[in-house]
Amino acid sequence: MNQEKIGIKQLFLMMLAFEIGSAVIFALGAEAKQDAWLAVLIGMVLGLILMSVFTKLSGYYPNDSLIQIIQKISGRYIGYPLSITYIIYFTSQAARISRDFSDLMLSTILVGTPEIFILASFVAVIIYTLRGGIEVFGRMAEMVVPGVLLISISTWIIVYASGVVDLKQLTPVLGTGIKTVWKESFPALTSLPFGELVVFTMIWPTLKDNAKLKKVGMTAVLTVGVLLSLNIVGMISVLGPQLYGMLNYPLLSTIRMASVADFLERIDAVVILLMVAGGFFKVGVYIYGAAVGTAHLFHLKSYHSVLIPIAAIIAPLGHVMTKTYAEHLAIGFKFNMTYVQLPLQFVIPSLLLVAAYFHQKSISYRDPKLRQSQ
Repeated sequence: MNQEKIGIKQLFLMMLAFEIGSAVIFALGAEAKQDAWLAVLIGMVLGLILMSVFTKLSGYYPNDSLIQIIQKISGRYIGYPLSITYIIYFTSQAARISRDFSDLMLSTILVGTPEIFILASFVAVIIYTLRGGIEVFGRMAEMVVPGVLLISISTWIIVYASGVVDLKQLTPVLGTGIKTVWKESFPALTSLPFGELVVFTMIWPTLKDNAKLKKVGMTAVLTVGVLLSLNIVGMISVLGPQLYGMLNYPLLSTIRMASVADFLERIDAVVILLMVAGGFFKVGVYIYGAAVGTAHLFHLKSYHSVLIPIAAIIAPLGHVMTKTYAEHLAIGFKFNMTYVQLPLQFVIPSLLLVAAYFHQKSISYRDPKLRQSQ
């Protein structure tokens, strides 16, 4: 395949948009109530450990995607079904997240619109961008993400200026107990959004300067952890811990309560568009991972040829995968988290890293020049 290249800044902004993506939609760490922000920070620390696993694994094979690494380490009989599993995982995640955003738009600004139409339109725009290559996708992140962050900060300034914030609702700290905070942190808040960065092992080979990969990855995890924590602090300060956990879209409810001099109000439509922008990059990265993985597995000349077939799967799959929004959330946060995310984000990458370490040691032992250089 033709080797496309992206810069450090583009990668960082893509990771930022990807991690925040759908994470701002949900009431993260709701069971921890007023300590939800603390649960996110603990999840961030665990996310840093995961990031070190991902980057170390990619460091052993800097020019290979995760699918290629699996093939080299596991061989044909284990590597082939494992690679297929990851491709299916990337595709199903793209469908799930597309469904998240179609439900958001359907219940807010596009009420009454057929859901399949929203899904198809959303995925079609992403595919159109990806057909231009990962470089185009990266440049779009470079243009869009800073603007999204700036508008988000301005929105929170309006919320605080409106006088609806009560920081006393964050007390008592650790009122739910450290055990509850930990249960919310792992695996849920480690997996979403930090564990999902495993898909970036499909993008990292396109980075111009691999030497800065770990630094960029760690910085992205730290930045997102702090931003999400501050976001939760703001929502709980406005809504209170009880209401925060009961609402489907707590951020929207928080924004709708903001009003400055009866002039600056009803800015929730802008926030919805910002959320959709984050979803665009999150779904796009998953589709790219599935397409590149398929191309590597079947030795295709380009991943572009499989983008449309994958899109043809994602939109209908997102539409039929669950009947109701409640069922969609239950499967995502219970079954999917335990039986899909945990093995594919935590267990298998860790095992691959151990295998890669011994594989590299074996190669260096057999090669006198490499052994001498060590």
